[in-house]
Amino acid sequence: MFSMLLEKLRRLRPAGSASVSGQAYAACGALLVLLLTELFSREVLAAAGVGSVPFLVAPMAASAVLLFCLPAAPLAQPWPVIGGNIISALVGVACSQLADPVVAAPLAGGLSIAAMLALRCLHPPGGAVAVTAVLGGAAVHDIGFWFALAPVGLNSAIMVLGAVAWNNVSGHRYPHVQPAARPREEPAGFASEDLDAALDSYGETLDVSRDDLATILADTEQRAAARRARQHSCGELAHPVPATLHLDTPLATARALLVRHGVPALPVVDSSGCPVGVLSMSSLVAAGGSASRPLPARARRATALLFGHDTVPTVGQLVETGFIAVAQGAPVTALLARFHDGARQVFVVDEEGRLAGMVQPGDLLVGLDLGVLEAAA
Repeated sequence: MFSMLLEKLRRLRPAGSASVSGQAYAACGALLVLLLTELFSREVLAAAGVGSVPFLVAPMAASAVLLFCLPAAPLAQPWPVIGGNIISALVGVACSQLADPVVAAPLAGGLSIAAMLALRCLHPPGGAVAVTAVLGGAAVHDIGFWFALAPVGLNSAIMVLGAVAWNNVSGHRYPHVQPAARPREEPAGFASEDLDAALDSYGETLDVSRDDLATILADTEQRAAARRARQHSCGELAHPVPATLHLDTPLATARALLVRHGVPALPVVDSSGCPVGVLSMSSLVAAGGSASRPLPARARRATALLFGHDTVPTVGQLVETGFIAVAQGAPVTALLARFHDGARQVFVVDEEGRLAGMVQPGDLLVGLDLGVLEAAA
């Protein structure tokens, strides 16, 4: 029974917890910024002649938890912290003036949540700020709505400025900015509308932004694919290229090779074996005429090219420089983006850039299945 309870508690732990050093750093940052907020607010309020007001409202400690322990959370960003606290303070002061404290305190908490949701500045400590405005005593009631600006607004602004400085020194992005889109080598196996539909069906507000969640899911998918493939290299899946062309290869020869081997394109290499482009059957057809020619003339030209009666003497005049290739030592997962973008074949090059082979979609499926079989062994 006790072990089952421990296991359930273990599963309730938050994912992605910081290291011990990161936790200590966050605690030190919260301590330092809370201290500076209190000292600076004291000087400002004393200079304004309102020294009887609390220099530091208690909910700021809760804000510090978000600002220094969860700086990437949407609820910890500047607008929720500053806007949420100030709006909640205004709601709390209004409730304290309109109702008995027994009713005003819960009313302030509920209305502040509604206001923060409506204004997209939800910040959990804001609910406590609203209740503080009701139960804060005579000092808070005497200054009325000024309580929302000083000390609440002042405290919140200083806390945010301190969090910006401390988190950026420690290497965290704050305010949090969505990481740059990953290169196409790491595509997600789902569309943005799939993620939106899943979030809508979930029916709850998550403390993570949609873009961050998409990035995490894409990264997870990439890691899972890498695990299944057991990091087999592209060179392991590559098979010999059936034929290679040179810039001075006659088109009639190139055409015959394309038809004989049944591939959509053949690589064009230089004297050292390094690829310089490809020649595809579609490029032969496209060379049959420009868009300005009448359709029958273009059709006759394309037919002439296909049957060897062309006037383009060599491959060099039709070579396409868009060469889709991966390194021989790259993991199999590097091929995912290439085929995801519609490639029908990908060429593999060695360390010196020489052509080493080619991979087709079926070869990639074999590679992934091989990783799955090995993982199950």
